[in-house]
Amino acid sequence: MINKASEIVLKVRPVTTGLEHKYYYEGPCRFGTGEALEPGYDRLANAQKAQDFLDKLRACAPCNVEILEPVNLGRTDDWDNSEEQWTRIAAAMPDSDVLVAYPNLGTDDLVLELVERFNKPILFSPDTITGISDTACLRCKPMKDHLVYANLTWQQVGFRLGVFRARKVIRSTNILLASRFAGETSCSTFDTFNNFDAVTSRFGVHFRHVNIHELLDQMSPAVEGGNHTTPGRITPDLTDGDMKEVEALADELMGSAAETHVSREYLINTLIAYVTVKKNLNLKDCNGFTVPCPDVCSTRRINEMKFTFCMTHSLLMEQGIPSSCEFDVACVLSQQALIAVSHMSPYMGNAYPLVYDNGKLNVRHANDAEVAKLMADPTNLYAVQHSVAHRRMKDPAQNGPFALRHFAFDQKFGAVFRYDWNRDAGQAITLCRFSPDGKKLFVGKGVVVAGGGYEEDNCSGPVFIRVKDQEDFFNKQCEVGMHLPLVYGDFTKELIALAELFGVEAVVA
Repeated sequence: MINKASEIVLKVRPVTTGLEHKYYYEGPCRFGTGEALEPGYDRLANAQKAQDFLDKLRACAPCNVEILEPVNLGRTDDWDNSEEQWTRIAAAMPDSDVLVAYPNLGTDDLVLELVERFNKPILFSPDTITGISDTACLRCKPMKDHLVYANLTWQQVGFRLGVFRARKVIRSTNILLASRFAGETSCSTFDTFNNFDAVTSRFGVHFRHVNIHELLDQMSPAVEGGNHTTPGRITPDLTDGDMKEVEALADELMGSAAETHVSREYLINTLIAYVTVKKNLNLKDCNGFTVPCPDVCSTRRINEMKFTFCMTHSLLMEQGIPSSCEFDVACVLSQQALIAVSHMSPYMGNAYPLVYDNGKLNVRHANDAEVAKLMADPTNLYAVQHSVAHRRMKDPAQNGPFALRHFAFDQKFGAVFRYDWNRDAGQAITLCRFSPDGKKLFVGKGVVVAGGGYEEDNCSGPVFIRVKDQEDFFNKQCEVGMHLPLVYGDFTKELIALAELFGVEAVVA
């Protein structure tokens, strides 16, 4: 099963508290008049506070956040702390991702013990000032992690719950690696993660493997005796049902494309690759994918089979499944981070500055009108370029306009999407990327200026953006690598907060 980010739900356990006075008295910790001092009154007052707390928590919860039934930490002014209460609460902890607590007078120590016992991230209600002291205390204790937050507003609670959900998405990521050679890099991408064990330890991400030759063999119908690379084994080869899916998708794409410059035969070949990869994602319970383009290209099997993996990446990304060219595992996880915080569908590509020098701009893949638009203000420009645009970059629930072209110049195979970025001039975008050691997260933002390569084949189709400071952006990008995934909108605050949850340095440009 493919566990998409859009289907991952953060489960939040509310924690209500209450101290009940057993006797009538006043003093430095208790004051009031009339019935407010009578035994039994506290129970009613605490219930009202708890209901108000739950109503506000439910109102601020973002999408994909489930508010579970609350647990209550209660005691009397005998300062009791029964183990029976902890046994009851323990039963509710396994399916609780995050706790949100409303400490009351005389119960803060119970909340601290709750975190110490179960080591759960906790947020404190902004309606209680004791969240300040509780946060300070817990952050100084030698726990596994110190994910403890007091909050100024309920809006801030909602924001942090969204970031915690993004953390759960990252920790639920299994990436399918279709490799040819051993190792963690390909022949062209050396700036990806350099230690998979360290990535698993820090982020909880896991990796699954499929040999590229086995994957390519699965793109043909089953033959008697098994595939050449796995003789005698039953393998998930192309079926009649798969071909019906391929044919239907080909009809859909050719019927809705604004322009089509690739033959149906080659579109079919490309879509067979997509269906085969998606089948493997399902079989191996993965929700991310990458393949080493140059390593596979040099086998000559891609040329023989007349397809490329570009559209596979596009079709997966538009469904909210991270997928990257060139065995760039860091790019896959960076896409997942963007998907998790934005609920948008990403794009990725080589990112490089357009340097303006001596009256000239080093721009490629742009027509005269696009160059003129860039030259109107040639400062602080960047390009992000790969043939993996798709139909749902602007709206993850609705297909936008697109064209179909081919990748191979001479033989004209390898169907790819084209998107006219010029229609989105002025739109804000957010970019991010984890560093090769996983210890940094580059977070950048920009504004779309123009697009290019719409009429071109091969690995084209760049989006040209303006960043705040090109040199600063470039220097910070050099700490993380070439490929930069992006989504529409400004999600820099969310990414910075996500980096903090993982103990990763946010490098902001």
